[in-house]
Amino acid sequence: MSETLLERITTFAAESNTKAVPLRKGETLVEVDQANIKAFISHLLNDLALRHLATITGLDLGQNLGITYHFIQGQETIHVRTSVPKTNPAALSIVDLIPGAILYEMEIHDMFGVTFTGNPWIDQKLLLPDDWPADLPPPLLKTSKPAEIRKRLGLETAQK
Repeated sequence: MSETLLERITTFAAESNTKAVPLRKGETLVEVDQANIKAFISHLLNDLALRHLATITGLDLGQNLGITYHFIQGQETIHVRTSVPKTNPAALSIVDLIPGAILYEMEIHDMFGVTFTGNPWIDQKLLLPDDWPADLPPPLLKTSKPAEIRKRLGLETAQK
């Protein structure tokens, strides 16, 4: 990672009451509180000119759901990680900052149940069937039971 970019991210992270951690050459992880995620990403876009959001990933962390935004600039990658509690899986949408984030947020909503406040398509299904039963948990939660999902969706095949 270029020293200038790393220094600027580290400085802003410290000002935002968070910390930037170098992972390996060309990669940095920044942990950001959900309440500050839009301000931090806005800073990356406007002040550091990090424009390429490669993807957003979700992860079941037990009590919380992790959300990681992966930005790429040349040979450098910035991972911005935040989390939301499973008891209230709501996060701020960044589609007003990065319109292309709409599909990534919908994917995390389908697979992990996170509602992105401000995403205009969040009530639509992207990966799950439209008739996904409301009482079934999202499929990538650790508490999901694949056999139960297959059975409820009529995907079980007869055993010979």
